[in-house]
Amino acid sequence: TESAEPTRFLTLIKSYNHHKKWNEDETVLLADVRYSNITLDAEDAAEFPGLAEVLEQQHQMRMRSMDDEFDNLVSFAAEALAGIGPAPFRTQVSTLDIQVRRADSLVVSLLADSYADHALIKGYRAFHGTNLDSATGKELMIGDVVKDLAGAAQAVKKELNSHMWNGEFYSETAVEDYFANTPSDGFSWTLDYNGVTFYFMPGDLCEPGFGSQTATVTFAEHPELFNEKYLVEPAAYIMEMPCGNSVFANLDDDPALEEMNVTGFLHEDGGFYESFGLYSDIDGEYYYEELHTYDFHPYYVKTADGGHYLYLFCDQEEEGSRNMLLLVFDVSGGKYIRIGEMNACPGFMFPDSFIV
Repeated sequence: TESAEPTRFLTLIKSYNHHKKWNEDETVLLADVRYSNITLDAEDAAEFPGLAEVLEQQHQMRMRSMDDEFDNLVSFAAEALAGIGPAPFRTQVSTLDIQVRRADSLVVSLLADSYADHALIKGYRAFHGTNLDSATGKELMIGDVVKDLAGAAQAVKKELNSHMWNGEFYSETAVEDYFANTPSDGFSWTLDYNGVTFYFMPGDLCEPGFGSQTATVTFAEHPELFNEKYLVEPAAYIMEMPCGNSVFANLDDDPALEEMNVTGFLHEDGGFYESFGLYSDIDGEYYYEELHTYDFHPYYVKTADGGHYLYLFCDQEEEGSRNMLLLVFDVSGGKYIRIGEMNACPGFMFPDSFIV
């Protein structure tokens, strides 16, 4: 549908922070904390002051929280290394990546992708969405966007059973029960360009051992479920993807969604990635490539002429100027065809940020 005032894309700035602490002789890494932040650039901030203020508040709060966590993890690690901690020593790790799912004059939707492996939490990953009204900066609740939660539950159940998540629900009504019993501020969701994506943490729908689940309910398939204000899907857009977690989009001409997944494989010493794999559930399409890189930043790109692409930014340096290699894949029809690469983010750009 067309809104009274056509939406336009906003310019967001994504910055990175990385704290590492070694022991005195620099032979043991005590703690490794990485996090990113999102703010609005100056021109858009002048037009959307409420949104800019909220993003800046979140930015400052996140910095304080992660800096405090770093100090705590250094203390945990030092005690464990000295043999006085409650557990054997291991490097204390905490990461928080804020990923842009949508950024236009209607909605800014951000996905917090966090991972913790330290004295208090062992190898746990979680997702949390924040959806902001661009005009006011006010956070949207699920009821502002989805007007039929019972119908959404049925659509989610169908999507989960349509893809290879290999889980088993607690009961036949586990999805319906979750939607019926979860308070409006208890859902984890993002308002994407093509619909709403729900994120279920281990234990929400099935035994924790099955991991997390993700399901996207699209405007195109289920317009009756949504507030008409949000039934606007642009012809072209770009959306950040979490590594190792599936994203769903319509990559071909049928109405069903296709699953995309980007997974990096760490070297045995854990210091860098030695390869990556790309998966699509159309005919079980799989692509594998060896690549030495320190981190991956995947984006799904839809173009106005009907093309579908994966942009895979790869950190070529662990720290410093953040030079990157950009790999581009044509994923139309759910097939991964490598069509090019280029060097991206030269060091003369402003520090700790890169431009998409």
